[in-house]
Amino acid sequence: MINLNKEEIIILLYKIKEDPKHFEKYLFYKLQYFYARRSQEIATLKINDINFIANEITFHIAKKKENTKLTLTMIKDIDKDIKKIIEKNGLKDDDYVFLKGSNEENFKRNMRTYLERNSEKLIAKITNKSNISLNTHDFRRLRGQHLYLAGNSIEIIQKLYYHKSVDQTLDYLQIHEIEVNRMLLEDTS
Repeated sequence: MINLNKEEIIILLYKIKEDPKHFEKYLFYKLQYFYARRSQEIATLKINDINFIANEITFHIAKKKENTKLTLTMIKDIDKDIKKIIEKNGLKDDDYVFLKGSNEENFKRNMRTYLERNSEKLIAKITNKSNISLNTHDFRRLRGQHLYLAGNSIEIIQKLYYHKSVDQTLDYLQIHEIEVNRMLLEDTS
């Protein structure tokens, strides 16, 4: 289990953003974290999946047999960040936000590799925690854990993740482990 709170994740994202050449990585990871989406769902996001007028973003859910979509409200500053990429790259409605000429697997590998090489050093610098590194999928799991710890219903979190059962969500988010650790810590205070 990775022990990073929401504030530490946000600081990590802004550390990545500080280097202008990593702006797209920052936005990719930000979308993964705040929307709890898989890499594939972010990588295949197109400009026409974003409705700036209604302030909504539509994700095509991976690992479903049918074409399943999830439309969510755009959170603070996501629209500005996406518009920045659109302007910088001259993107049109049917263009991908992130994929440009390279295939999806190469792009996702690039996103993973950056985190594998840099996350441990960045996390140690901003949190004084050592031996913690992230991969792209950790953003998805951490978001659910943070939503749960903030008091959100596990049933609603299950809907966000498109899991078939609450038990699947509990297992995926390692909620039992979190609750056991919380119980142990409360019992010693």
